Amino acid sequence: MRRTNLFIKRGILWGIGGSLVLPACLLSGCSLKPGEPAQEISAPTAAEITGEDMSDSAPEERTGNGEEASGTEGASGNEGEAGGTEEIKEEETSASEEEESAQLESFVLYFSGIDVWGWVDTQSRSDVNIIAAVNPDTRHIQLINTPRDYYVEMPVSDGMKDKLTHAGIYGVENSVGTLEILYGIEIDYYIRMNFSGFESIIDTLGGVDVYSEYDFTVEPIKHYTEGYNHLTGLEALAFVRERHAFASGDNQRGRNQMALIQAMVDKVCSVEFLLNYSEIMEELTDMFRTNVPLELIADMVGNQLLDKTEWTVDTYSVTGSGGSEKTYSVPGSKAYVMIPDEEDVAEAAKLIEGVLNETER
Repeated sequence: MRRTNLFIKRGILWGIGGSLVLPACLLSGCSLKPGEPAQEISAPTAAEITGEDMSDSAPEERTGNGEEASGTEGASGNEGEAGGTEEIKEEETSASEEEESAQLESFVLYFSGIDVWGWVDTQSRSDVNIIAAVNPDTRHIQLINTPRDYYVEMPVSDGMKDKLTHAGIYGVENSVGTLEILYGIEIDYYIRMNFSGFESIIDTLGGVDVYSEYDFTVEPIKHYTEGYNHLTGLEALAFVRERHAFASGDNQRGRNQMALIQAMVDKVCSVEFLLNYSEIMEELTDMFRTNVPLELIADMVGNQLLDKTEWTVDTYSVTGSGGSEKTYSVPGSKAYVMIPDEEDVAEAAKLIEGVLNETER
């Protein structure tokens, strides 16, 4: 397990991006249709962020009025008025805390990257399957990678198993349900994109700086060196798709995909991105799909603008053993599959629940 400490703007990690990912700020563009004004996804005002009514008089003014009343109405009248003021303040504080708590609840997000170019709504195999468990209170994110060839049961398969990648053929909801069955969890939201959307997003952001664990080459695109590499959209796509260059194949590819997620977090939480948020979102419209509510996204962006806070991002990949089995989607012949390692699956589920339920940093 690799642990990386990141400094990002306050709020939830919405800077994850890629054919597998899209962090905080990027999500705000997905609910918009082409041509809609960027103002609809602009960051909330100070009043909206804090939940306060900015037209209210300041607490000092109320106290001042109370003191003046004390001089004219006597001690007993003053005590009653002061008590009422304290009660109002208490109620306001309580309401503010409840609103803050509601905005910052833990959640699970699924990143799906489908293996086609062109129209983002095309249903196809999901080659990228990463779960992010996010706990805003403890500033902790756990990424879980599940190999594309994992031999799993799907909601649509009536108990028959198939490769995880084939779940995407039947829609993103089927992929979500498949992972929920595998890990015994509930997934709140998803982000889905294809090759075209992924490449365009990276280029729109001016590229990303991704850490590579190995030196390797993807011909004729690029030689990647161990350490940080600045990648364009095409180079980033090749980085997250390559598996033949590694002894561990698909397992290393999954780790590279999570490394790209971490790079996207850094990118979208940069001052440059935040200052040009509306313009960038206009360009990213229709490059991906998500069911994250627009209101939630606005809250995330607003929180990110408040202050810098340290987040911890952990990564974990489940593994398994190779086999040859019949699948639900192609029942007439056998195909290569990865039989899940049950201990790995149990550990991943434990990590997810641990992050969601933790209360201390």
